[in-house]
Amino acid sequence: MKFSTFLVIILWMFLQGKSSLASEYKMEQEVTILEQCHGYCFSVLQPFLDHLLQFKEANYEMNLQSQLLKSMTEIKNNVEQMKVMAEPTKDLREQIKGKDEQIKVKEEQLNGKDKQIKVKDEQIRDKDEQIKDLREQINIKDKQINLKDEHIKDLREQINNKDKPINLKDEQIKDNEEQINGKSTEQINYLIDDVKIISCLNSGPDGIFQMTFKGMEPFQSRCDLSRWTVIQRRINGSVNFNRKWKAYKDGFGDIRGEFFLGLEKIHLMTLTQPHELYIRLRDVNGTTKYARYDDFKVGSENEAYKLKSVGKFSGTTGDSLTYHLDGKFSTLDRDNDHASKFNCAESHGGGWWFKNCAHSSLNGIYYDGGKRTASRRFGLEWGYWRNYTSDYNNSLLFSEMMIRPKP
Repeated sequence: MKFSTFLVIILWMFLQGKSSLASEYKMEQEVTILEQCHGYCFSVLQPFLDHLLQFKEANYEMNLQSQLLKSMTEIKNNVEQMKVMAEPTKDLREQIKGKDEQIKVKEEQLNGKDKQIKVKDEQIRDKDEQIKDLREQINIKDKQINLKDEHIKDLREQINNKDKPINLKDEQIKDNEEQINGKSTEQINYLIDDVKIISCLNSGPDGIFQMTFKGMEPFQSRCDLSRWTVIQRRINGSVNFNRKWKAYKDGFGDIRGEFFLGLEKIHLMTLTQPHELYIRLRDVNGTTKYARYDDFKVGSENEAYKLKSVGKFSGTTGDSLTYHLDGKFSTLDRDNDHASKFNCAESHGGGWWFKNCAHSSLNGIYYDGGKRTASRRFGLEWGYWRNYTSDYNNSLLFSEMMIRPKP
């Protein structure tokens, strides 16, 4: 670049010198010198000028190529740098992509956890409701327990109050036993023979028989084909069994239909020798079952006709009488049961050997449909009639109690 400038300056000076010489001979040789100088100078400088132009063009091309090369080199370097810089960027993109996937997985996990939390919240609410219900039940049970405690307290007081009458009854029983022991063997044998006379064992075929007993008016009794004496019979509800003490003592009803023989007769018949008891039952479906006891004995009136013995049970209907062993007979006007606040005979609609209260009661209200409602009094009950589980809403449609001396 500097060399080209230098040549231009020399050429300019040369042309300025030529211009000065020409001015001095202007007047004399203007045309000739000018024409000679032009021709000569052009011929002399033309090669030089051509060379100078070529050099300038070559130098320009070289500079241009150098700049292009330099620019390409810079571009290449920039490209390499960009490639180098792109590698971390690619890695970062991969990392970002991986993080996005992780974030997506975490979001799904969070959604799942939210659902689980929602389910747990619902379960907790349900548990809270259950706990609330249980607490209410516990409060109710606590109240019931308190009531039971009060009831037990009352019962204990009643038991203490009844100890004195029991002691008096024990003394009366002792006196009665002394009276019995005072009877001669002859008198006892006489009673036994008398019992045999009135027993169905010495009777004819099935039917109604006139019976006599020492110290009693003659009475009728019903005997079946197996020589059992019928002491109670329920078949259609035609006779009211919700009666007072005297009626149960003496007996009532229709000997050809429904009746109760009488506690005093039953006591005398079972007094001197062991008797069997046979109970036949039937429900609304026509199912018939039986219960049999091998040592049935009823006490005297002074003992409130207590069920003194039933013996061993056998049968198909389950044992619902042994519970009443040692229970005194109760009627609507004579409360001898163990219940403290009510008379079992009233709630069951008939007399029986109640305790607190009953597993059986065959003298209760008769229901034609074989079913009672909870608000009504009990019917003909035999607690273990169905699968040996208590069901006191069912009422039997037929019952028959029979006794005979043991062979």
